[in-house]
Amino acid sequence: MSARDAHRREKLLDATVALILRSGVRRTSIDEIARDVGISKGAVYLEFPSKAALVDAAVRREFSHYIAQTCSRVEADPEGGRLSGIYRHSIAVLLERPFMRALYADNGRILDGLLRGPERYRPRVLLGTAFLQQLTDAGLLRADVDPAVTSHLISVLSVGPLLAEPLLSDETTPPVEATFELLADLVVTGLEPDSPSDPAPGAAAFRELAEGLIRALADDSQPAH
Repeated sequence: MSARDAHRREKLLDATVALILRSGVRRTSIDEIARDVGISKGAVYLEFPSKAALVDAAVRREFSHYIAQTCSRVEADPEGGRLSGIYRHSIAVLLERPFMRALYADNGRILDGLLRGPERYRPRVLLGTAFLQQLTDAGLLRADVDPAVTSHLISVLSVGPLLAEPLLSDETTPPVEATFELLADLVVTGLEPDSPSDPAPGAAAFRELAEGLIRALADDSQPAH
């Protein structure tokens, strides 16, 4: 792909993300995206065969950026390789990225059910059972806790507060960031041993996991949903 083509593709993805955030996926049209980018509708279809394919590519790019940014923060933090560090950084990045936050905080309006689709759309795979077993083997997680149960718990702790926001929030509700911080302190840290090992192996394992997820997200051969 030439630099010009790559630039046009990024502009199309930028416009798609912006319009989805503004109107939701159902109300976002190829006509609007083409108009925002300043190209013809036909030129969009030369790049993407359908609106579904374009939305799929935009979502995969947003997840890739989210994962890469989280990984950078984990590696920059001397304590980042612990489960509590990975949890804190992954949540902080999710809350900072408007598209990622909107996926969960608006009760599904933005992507109208896409989160129930392909596994690659689910941030919970960031901390799957195999990865948590690596942390256990490295002495960074309690050996008496089943990694599969921990994986599910972290999934609930990652998206639960955001899913609950539209239902429970009012003028007295504290910032969701404070809720996540308390969960990290009371729950996630409690999954770590009293004398945890060096977090460096955890950061290295997370880097390996992140790189694998980003490669999978970049695979355009996967069907769009």
